[in-house]
Amino acid sequence: MSHTRATIMVALGASLWGTTGTVAYLISDTVSAVTVGAITMGVGGVVLALLGGRRALALWANPSLRPVLLAGAAAVTAYPLAFYTGMSLAGVAVGNIVALATGPLVGAVLEWRLERDPPGATWWWALLVGVAGVIVLATGERELTTADPTLWPVGLGLSLLAGVAYGTFSYCLSRIIRTGASSLSATGAVFGAGAVPLLVVMVTQLSSLQWEASSVTGLGYLVTGPMVISYLLYGQGLTHLSSSVVLVIALVEPAVATLLAVGVVGERFGPLGIAGLVAITIAVVLAARARTMRQRH
Repeated sequence: MSHTRATIMVALGASLWGTTGTVAYLISDTVSAVTVGAITMGVGGVVLALLGGRRALALWANPSLRPVLLAGAAAVTAYPLAFYTGMSLAGVAVGNIVALATGPLVGAVLEWRLERDPPGATWWWALLVGVAGVIVLATGERELTTADPTLWPVGLGLSLLAGVAYGTFSYCLSRIIRTGASSLSATGAVFGAGAVPLLVVMVTQLSSLQWEASSVTGLGYLVTGPMVISYLLYGQGLTHLSSSVVLVIALVEPAVATLLAVGVVGERFGPLGIAGLVAITIAVVLAARARTMRQRH
């Protein structure tokens, strides 16, 4: 596979992820955020498990991998419930950017504490800027957003939790793949196990689901596009890309999410809100740069 083709594949996957918040918002009148999260990664996780096949199942037979698999699966279960609910309360742009910024920082902390691989000065600057951005964002004025003003802090907290879950299952997948497992089998093992509790949640929510054409179409898109296709594109493309390219591509998701949040959903932010979003984006760039520098050394 050529470098250009791999770049396009991963950029497309990141772009699909960036559409999740807007699609969830468009069907929010008929489908709750919890239902969207449970169906999207519950059904999507089953599909990835089937694609992973026996190799995904065989990973669970390895006692040394089970703690990592369990941690990754638990994070997969928590992620969509926190992510979609957080976006519904804090807004599409805020939910995406906060979760994306938190994930890499959490991954670096796990590498530091579990693998004795301490982050460098750039990472600490990323953490400082990111925390400052979240504080400024939390105190800034938000105009015409999708957020409920009284529940906005809860949404921000859930978005942070989604970022912790995202960073955790990403780290777990990386640990599993470094043992020699394929990306498809690792993804199938972790997402398949994480899907089981989500399917239980999904069943409890089906009675309240309004089976309208828009909701079915939206859920179908979220399962096949941002969930299954995106992870398959990432799995194929990232094996051929350098970390510097990954840095650029990782910024596609919040860029797409913010453009759609402003252009389609109609979210607006005051000066402090914009400053907070910019600071968090800078933190993402610094965190990715820190990881790039570590990989080179």
